[in-house]
Amino acid sequence: MITGGGIRGSTMRGSDGIRYNQKHPGITLVCFGRIEHDLKDELLHSLSAFFDTLQEELPVRPVCSCRFEPDPEKIPAQNQETAYFPVLEIAGGNIILGVTNTGFYDPSLPRYIFSYGRFNGLGLLSTYRFRNETNTRRQYLERMGKQIIKTLAMACSLDACPDKGCVVSYHRYVDDLDHNRYVCESCRTEFIRSLKFFLDIPYGDASNLLQTEGE
Repeated sequence: MITGGGIRGSTMRGSDGIRYNQKHPGITLVCFGRIEHDLKDELLHSLSAFFDTLQEELPVRPVCSCRFEPDPEKIPAQNQETAYFPVLEIAGGNIILGVTNTGFYDPSLPRYIFSYGRFNGLGLLSTYRFRNETNTRRQYLERMGKQIIKTLAMACSLDACPDKGCVVSYHRYVDDLDHNRYVCESCRTEFIRSLKFFLDIPYGDASNLLQTEGE
């Protein structure tokens, strides 16, 4: 269940370099540490292309913006994501997605996780397994472009989809993303419902709800 929406922060700089007032709905990509520009560009392009497919259903097209932040000074040896979410919580935008090269090791599984999503519009993506388990740069960027949409879905409270061709499906291995070709109609409907919520309604407190990807 979603329990909040709205806009954090004051102004955002869009991927076109223009500063937008906080009243314009936005998706903020926060790049932590040494994120390469081609990866940043691929993630922004993937998000923008996805929103292009929803423009007839959404009341307004959100601005996709990007900001760079250093990795947190103190990152625990396990459950590393706990160091990143406080930074995302104060970033501007309706939905905030972080990306870092830091690996997210979950001792309860135990293995490294692809993404985390909180149901209050926050998502966090790790490049760690993609960098270590992908052979070519092109394939790496393609997989990351798909995983940022899955991370967006997790931040928007969508559950894993049973359709293995859908980007919102569950991914245990990095090559599972190679089977994804679309966002299915069911997930598209849920995306539209959730995005309308986050673009229009003030946030409540849903910070205790956490979803993981890559189990």
